[in-house]
Amino acid sequence: MSDFNEKPNVLHKKALSSTTNQALSLPSKDASPPPSYSTTQPDITAGFSRLTLDQRQSAKPVRDQCIAHLKLLECFHELRETTATTDGLYGVWDRFVPSHLNERAHAALLTKIREKRWSVYVAQAAKRFESWWKHCILPKGSTAPPGEKEESPSSWDRDVTLEFSKSTLPPIDVLMVWHTFMLNPRDYLGDCIRYGKKGFWSNGFPWNVVNDCIDNETFEYETSKEAREYFESCTNQPYDALKMPLQITIPCPKCTTSVVCPWTTCDNGHSWTGNSSGDYGRGFAEKDFSKTCPSCNFIISHERLRSFKFYKDVLRLKSANTLMPATLLDQNGKFGEKHGFQDERFPNNLLLKGGLDNEMIRILNPNNMSESLLGDVALIRSFIEAALKNPRTIRKATNSFSRSRLRRPERIAIRRLMSCYWDNSSMFSVDLVGAVIRQGVFIEKMHAIDWLHSPSISATMDRLLVKYSRFFSIMGKHSDKIAVPTLDVDLAWHTHQLSCKSYYTYATEKTGTFIDHDDKIDESRLSDAFEWTSKTYQKIFNEVYSECTCWYCEAIRESHTTVFDGIKPGHKDLASDLDRLHSTATATTENPHNGPHISAHNAIQTQGHSSRALKYTRDAKANALELSYKKACRRAEKKGRQPPARDEYVTSAYAYGYPIYLPYYAPYMGDPCISG
Repeated sequence: MSDFNEKPNVLHKKALSSTTNQALSLPSKDASPPPSYSTTQPDITAGFSRLTLDQRQSAKPVRDQCIAHLKLLECFHELRETTATTDGLYGVWDRFVPSHLNERAHAALLTKIREKRWSVYVAQAAKRFESWWKHCILPKGSTAPPGEKEESPSSWDRDVTLEFSKSTLPPIDVLMVWHTFMLNPRDYLGDCIRYGKKGFWSNGFPWNVVNDCIDNETFEYETSKEAREYFESCTNQPYDALKMPLQITIPCPKCTTSVVCPWTTCDNGHSWTGNSSGDYGRGFAEKDFSKTCPSCNFIISHERLRSFKFYKDVLRLKSANTLMPATLLDQNGKFGEKHGFQDERFPNNLLLKGGLDNEMIRILNPNNMSESLLGDVALIRSFIEAALKNPRTIRKATNSFSRSRLRRPERIAIRRLMSCYWDNSSMFSVDLVGAVIRQGVFIEKMHAIDWLHSPSISATMDRLLVKYSRFFSIMGKHSDKIAVPTLDVDLAWHTHQLSCKSYYTYATEKTGTFIDHDDKIDESRLSDAFEWTSKTYQKIFNEVYSECTCWYCEAIRESHTTVFDGIKPGHKDLASDLDRLHSTATATTENPHNGPHISAHNAIQTQGHSSRALKYTRDAKANALELSYKKACRRAEKKGRQPPARDEYVTSAYAYGYPIYLPYYAPYMGDPCISG
């Protein structure tokens, strides 16, 4: 979590002394004139001001796309900093911090206040993205399930009518949410199919147009007057997100009355006193949202909106044959290919053929439900689980007279369906508010490393693209393992995902799977997975995986590096590679954590795993890392180097109720990918 506390400007002044009695010595006539001072300043934008970008997608990410991506991430970083530090935005003021707090507590609460502004901004941006998605990106195809001859996404045509220019690009907040949505590739593909936007999916991210709209020095995003008019005419909302009203109007699920709800109720000093300052707001942008409909006294909450979302999706399935979310792609993430039982479609068959649709509509209709049963997604799950215990229901859903139990893929399909409703009341398969906030951690790391202003940025991009190809080859050869990227690999990976069609084709051809990010894996498994990835990469390519000298990466390297690595046949390059790593400028900087660590932006603690067995596993992993860390320190001392500093990493980032846990034994966990 970044610290939004302002740093005082320190002006360094030179003291000039002179005396009135001191005479100035004049140069002799024969003296040569002094050398002129150069007024030419180095061009710090040289590495990213003249990029060659094309609307067409390349098979793999290329250097200039990665650089343009860094530029976009810096734009998002500036947006976050500006929004969070705008005092009084959404009625949240810095002065809410009580004056009696000590310096540390004052700084912590001020950071929470500024994070609150950002969380409200993101929640608002997600709703604005919905409006843009519905009114500016019009459907161009059927939302019904595919037929016998449905083509693979690799063969879908681009939709030239949806290609962007400076006259049609969305506002920066909408662009940010769209960018994050595309970084959830399976959900994005599935929703584009469900909402009839396959051509839009094929277009990918418009790098050339977006890059031209970002200033090379300030990183401000500016489109055109035409773009403003286009967005405002389509969505009936102001182009500038900061000009949005302080309330959102939503229809009551029960009586459809328009209900005006505040974005936050933490717009007063009283909300920022006590131990849980700012945590229990009741606004729409807060996890404990609650608003009573003035017409029917129906209490609207996020939980009830999630149930209502399921209800509407069942209605669409029944009336328009629009499949439920997360039920279009098979277990490998593929679409349109002929295969077995089509297990991913089972939840739809369970509802339509199994007879659950009418019953689900009856019990979830807000006009029919009693107050005690309203608004619990767990109720929906319990109802489905009860139905699955009836062999007759299973036989009807599977068109089989002999089936009485579900197969494992069918159970997985049910779990995938339900995952679209936990903590998610939006129209999409993924909670975009939480996704944007988690993505912010990665953006923060990219800003800290600051590859953009490096004089060797081109060489850095070329190197990480090679590393990315190698990383993908590891996933292809080890489909049963979890491969965890470092930050440099993740930059290339994210850039590739934004070219949707190319990434789908590349991933399925190289690994047989449409690789998707998974951000809900326990930290202990992630630590083991990173160690395995590092060891496998080093074994295959005879190079270190994480080019970082923080204590965690040093400990992981030490766990699979021995004193014999420098004398084994073919391992001399590895020994010199380690020496080179420690002799570079990166290794000697004050903050080694600004290197390309293991990627951290999606590391969250898996819920419901606080058992004694899990605690034992985590403690064992912590002890093993501690031993490896001590070995790394001893090795550094023998080499005459400073031992890697050991820091404390136990905290959770605050924003909209989305904790991002950074485990104490693995500060750079995250953004893993299940390759099988």
